[in-house]
Amino acid sequence: MKILDLGCGPKTKKPGSIGLDKRSAPHVDVVHDLNVYPYPFPDNEFDWIEMSHIIEHLDRPLQLMNEVHRIAKNGTTIRIITPHYSSQLSYGDLEHFHHFGYITFLTLQNTGLFKIKKHKLWFTDLYKVLGISMLANWFPRRWEKYLAFIFPAFYVEVFLEAIKTADKANLLVEQYMY
Repeated sequence: MKILDLGCGPKTKKPGSIGLDKRSAPHVDVVHDLNVYPYPFPDNEFDWIEMSHIIEHLDRPLQLMNEVHRIAKNGTTIRIITPHYSSQLSYGDLEHFHHFGYITFLTLQNTGLFKIKKHKLWFTDLYKVLGISMLANWFPRRWEKYLAFIFPAFYVEVFLEAIKTADKANLLVEQYMY
């Protein structure tokens, strides 16, 4: 299994993966600015793509996802974890240019390029004990609409599956960039 840790950061990367980041570090295998496309990989290269706390840092998230789709094989799992827009972690970092919610990733599924395999909101232990975590994950649209800023989540995590068909190439950028 060929794994890419996209934006692996200065400290850790997923074991057994190729680490790509814009800054050099001992475990970074490929140094590349993630806002510059295309990435230095051929089409249909990876079986798993890890994107932990990176999508919120990039200029054009849809362009990023189009590039991820290009380098993913059909059926590749893409794991994205990012601060939820209601979290202080989302707005507390000056290098976070975008803020994401549970519903955000439904847009990707609607393109036909990706299928959501698993989707979850992460909360503090207190909210887990009180049942807020469970209710928010059962009714994410209602929670985001009415309760997200009363009971904020820490993170949103989504596992996507890349769907590769000839007629879907570059659809994401064409559909949403203009």
